Amino acid sequence: MDPILLGVADTIESEFDSEVYKNLPPLEKYHSLLFRSVDKLFGFLGTDRSKIAPYLTDFVSIEAQSLGREGYGFTVKDANDMGFGGLACHTVDLGGASVGGAIGQAHTIVKSNPYAVVLVAAADIPKSVFKQVSDLKRLTATVCHKDWEMPYGATLIGLYSLLCERMMFDTGVTSEDLEEITKHFRSLAESNPRAFQFQKPLTEKQLKKPLSGVYSTPMIAIVTDHGFATLITSEFMKQKLIENNIIKKDAEHIYLAGSGHSAHAEYFIQKKDLKSPAALACERAVASSGFNRSEIDYAWIYDCFTGMIIHEAGLYFGVSPKDTATSLRKGKISNGAKEIPINLGGGILNYQAAMALSGATGLIDIASQYELAVNPIPKKLETSPNVSLLGGNGGIDSINSVVLFSKEKPKPAREPLALKPLEVNVPSPKLGEKATILTVSTIYFNPGGEKKPPYLIVCSTKDNGEMVLTNLYGKDGVEIVSKEGLELGKSKVEFQEIEGKIQAILLG
Repeated sequence: MDPILLGVADTIESEFDSEVYKNLPPLEKYHSLLFRSVDKLFGFLGTDRSKIAPYLTDFVSIEAQSLGREGYGFTVKDANDMGFGGLACHTVDLGGASVGGAIGQAHTIVKSNPYAVVLVAAADIPKSVFKQVSDLKRLTATVCHKDWEMPYGATLIGLYSLLCERMMFDTGVTSEDLEEITKHFRSLAESNPRAFQFQKPLTEKQLKKPLSGVYSTPMIAIVTDHGFATLITSEFMKQKLIENNIIKKDAEHIYLAGSGHSAHAEYFIQKKDLKSPAALACERAVASSGFNRSEIDYAWIYDCFTGMIIHEAGLYFGVSPKDTATSLRKGKISNGAKEIPINLGGGILNYQAAMALSGATGLIDIASQYELAVNPIPKKLETSPNVSLLGGNGGIDSINSVVLFSKEKPKPAREPLALKPLEVNVPSPKLGEKATILTVSTIYFNPGGEKKPPYLIVCSTKDNGEMVLTNLYGKDGVEIVSKEGLELGKSKVEFQEIEGKIQAILLG
């Protein structure tokens, strides 16, 4: 039985009266976003909660991280609060990969039960980490290893910039590439009234003010209040809902053709060789759909940072990062056969993104291409894509989820290609051991952190391949705060103890 998707709705803060909304307690804001999204979806399908309730079998939701609503019990409560008692409830927590993961969960449910009717819905109300220090401190505590990253002033942005610095060194991707790609996707959002960056032109000054390494504010995803809902079922159950006058007779759908999910280490320092789970997740999704990568006509690639859209797209489609960066300047990527457009809504850098459910941005984007979004993005392809890909990334590139949609029935699944497993790094530096600098980045922004910028975070590799994250000091014991003169893959360090911490001392 082939799973199908019947529509997608999302809700943003500007849909409510601003004076009323801003004074609501956090939980009421959350419920407003969630319930409105569900009601908009059902209205789009010609039904309502009470009519469809007897047919719903499953509710898949995502933890609202900013509210601390963790665990299965909150998903059950939300289902009950919406009037859906007795459902099988499922909770997903994959960071930014959660929306793809939730759709993947629904895909699995319907594949195993042709009578399933699955509501996937969630909301969150995070506030921008650039406005509230408490949010940033909590985020750092969540994503950074308490022993091997936090004591050295690691931040989410800083660790992502370490990944980007090494990618640029290895591949020839330039800061100019990052800037031009950022400009292109901002331009797509400026004309979208629902986009966070609506009518907000990008300035050169913004691009030239770094927060960490090569990343400036426009290259980092915005964080907003957001909710979404979608309905996934089988063609058999869709027809039954139509025959029983539960949904409108002319309801359209697309096939949920395939899904894949891959998780690596939870923390940056545990990622052996800085490897990514993206290629594994994509291969599993493509194999389960039976389609080939060359058949994909459109894609939405997760862009929490500009460098990540290059990194992920290259891994998804097996194209070099430099070639990917060159085509991304025009808003396209190669699928191995042709250049295809991506992220016509501007991505999460520019549209709307609520942390764990930021991938809902991509779901709206892709649903818009098939006329299945309640509030579609303005820019759409002239012809609906036959096959499209939704990619999502969570953690410090530690979790990846990929979903394929199609107008035609999926093909028989094939066995995934044999890909190398991901290895885990276990840092264990000894005093006096030597290592080589793998990647380094300057941190300019760490509000609320104990370590005051600017400073360097350095990832060094020992001869046995083990990675260690530290700051950098000269032989005189003075901390080095500029990466000028450092050569990745060449500059040598020695581990010594400074103020109770293992630190890297620059040699030579």
